[in-house]
Amino acid sequence: MTALVRLLAIAAPSKALPALLAGVLAAASGIALIGTAAWIIASAALQPPLSTLALAITLVRACGIGRAVFRYLDRLLSHRLAFACYENLQQATYRRSAATIPLREGNVREGEFLHDLLTGCETLRDFYLRTVPQPLIAGMLTAVTCAVLLPLSPWGALLIAFLYLLHLALPHLLHEADLRTESTSYREILLDRLDGRAELAAAGTLRRTQGQLDHAAEVFQQKQDDKRTKRERLFTLLDVLRVAVWILLIVLLTPRVADGTLTGVQYAVWVLVLEAVISEYRPLPAASLGAVEAVQAAETILPAKEQSSEKNLSASSLAWQEDAPLIAAEHLAFAYHDGIPILQDFSCTIRRGEHTAIIGESGAGKTTLASLLLRLWEPDNGTISYRGVPHTAISADASRALFGASLQGSFLFSTSTRDNFLRLHADMDEQRMWHALETAQLADVVHALPAGLDEPLGVNAARLSGGQRSRLLTALALASDAPLLLLDEPTAGLDAERGARLIECVLAALDARGGTLIVITHDLPLLDRMKQVIEL
Repeated sequence: MTALVRLLAIAAPSKALPALLAGVLAAASGIALIGTAAWIIASAALQPPLSTLALAITLVRACGIGRAVFRYLDRLLSHRLAFACYENLQQATYRRSAATIPLREGNVREGEFLHDLLTGCETLRDFYLRTVPQPLIAGMLTAVTCAVLLPLSPWGALLIAFLYLLHLALPHLLHEADLRTESTSYREILLDRLDGRAELAAAGTLRRTQGQLDHAAEVFQQKQDDKRTKRERLFTLLDVLRVAVWILLIVLLTPRVADGTLTGVQYAVWVLVLEAVISEYRPLPAASLGAVEAVQAAETILPAKEQSSEKNLSASSLAWQEDAPLIAAEHLAFAYHDGIPILQDFSCTIRRGEHTAIIGESGAGKTTLASLLLRLWEPDNGTISYRGVPHTAISADASRALFGASLQGSFLFSTSTRDNFLRLHADMDEQRMWHALETAQLADVVHALPAGLDEPLGVNAARLSGGQRSRLLTALALASDAPLLLLDEPTAGLDAERGARLIECVLAALDARGGTLIVITHDLPLLDRMKQVIEL
């Protein structure tokens, strides 16, 4: 129930109610169209006045046009609602993946996130598109039909209500298994094979892993086929029940014609109207099953809000110690794998304005240290304090709010330079974008692009060179007003003159606003500009 409430809370009433109203009017117009057409056909043989037939024919046209218009509005509004919620759900999945870093479990967790991002979010998208509207629309039509039918046949009204509830309740007897485990297992093996295909090919074991992938795919497919078969049998049973109930309703109304309560024309209208109302129940079993799947997906994608605690305080609400160092690391220890330490008993202090370089041989742990400072990984031992507050007392998001960062391997979106800025800083104006690009020595490159800031960059900015891509990452990090700027090899791919000018402009920009630079580098001449050097 809590998961359903959270799902419904995502849909704004201003978007949900118009979509629901359009769906109700579309269904009502369709039923009115069938009822009016039935009246014309049944009464034409009785030669009614021409004016009466003309009015009925006009009503048929109006209902037909209304059904088309309202159906279009229903599709338009409901899809807008569904895809707006779909975007929110995907973002929630990304936020959850960021919040659960580090992913030391490896591809098992990656497989789960991939399942949730694809299958889970699509299930919840259909929750707003098919799961919620269909039962509500059918329920409203059922209520109106039962109210009108009750004086004529109480048993008939009860039968329709029972049939409606049966379509919602009977699917739950299937007890469908959640295929998240099988899907995760398949995606885990697939991701593992894709990541290590070069090594597997070199070792000659690529064909063996193909068998593992095929087996996981077969298990997943078999589970899906079993699930689909059970559903088809249930849907067939309900199809038969709908026809049986419709025939029974016809039988129940027949005595009303014999005693004069209904005319023959009215009876014909009731026969087709009841068939039209009952046909609205066809999507209900899938909607009912979709509600179960949506709850299962929501429990993973939209976890309940955590209890408020010191650790979950935001950066703006913490009582920072102004005289404390920006960062104070004490006795840090970290290892990706047991028995292979990367850092041991490491301590350092970085104060405001104390520009710091981190140097060392490849594999010495420079990028690992940067990841620890950014809370992408948590230390195995030791403490990192941010402005005097230990990392154990604040959330990772609050710690990261102190940084603007550019790490090696960061992803860039394919749309445009402007879009990459706005994804990080939604309220950023164009002037600030150009200032960041100028500081990062990339403004001339972006100016030269045919569409400037709006030029598509290609997948992961593939249309930029390695040095240009690195400078764009630097510009994105500079665009933050955070007190710390962390750059990983910002001069990589640049000639000595441009690299020196880049660092000079970055330091000038930081000094102007009281910021502090932490840079990972192999560029030894750059060290002369640093106030502190940490060698690993």
